[in-house]
Amino acid sequence: MCMGDVPSFFTISPKYIILFSMILTALSGCTMSNYGKLKSTLEVKQSFETYQILPNHKYYYRGVKNRPTVIVGINENYELNSKLWVQIDPESEDFRILIDRVSLQGMGTTIEPWGFNIIDDAGNYVGVWYSAIRAAAVKVNENRQIVNLHPSRTLAVGDQLQ
Repeated sequence: MCMGDVPSFFTISPKYIILFSMILTALSGCTMSNYGKLKSTLEVKQSFETYQILPNHKYYYRGVKNRPTVIVGINENYELNSKLWVQIDPESEDFRILIDRVSLQGMGTTIEPWGFNIIDDAGNYVGVWYSAIRAAAVKVNENRQIVNLHPSRTLAVGDQLQ
């Protein structure tokens, strides 16, 4: 065997490369297709900052009460199925205090809270999100239970996207 020859067990047929690529594409599509997303909207930010309460929504926060990281309003057609979220009465003074505390995130820096619509994997409106955290895993099951609403660690820097 010459130096330039490659043993036959090292050669891979192009059809196997194509097959492997198709399998990887299908698997990655399956894993991500069941997740929803956050969609940036300035109206949601403004509604939180002016203490507007959306009808037919239940409100929750995540984090400790004196330093909440996220406030969400979930449409009554959905159920937030997580012990990591604490329900809050939107008519209470505590609700306004929580919004003010989220609004102070990044005070004096370019980090600021943004407003988002929460969208499920089928593109349906689930609720609203207010936080300097601008990404989340959103998973809703067939019974309209939100089984995963987990903020990432990505902070919003600069002005809100529209």
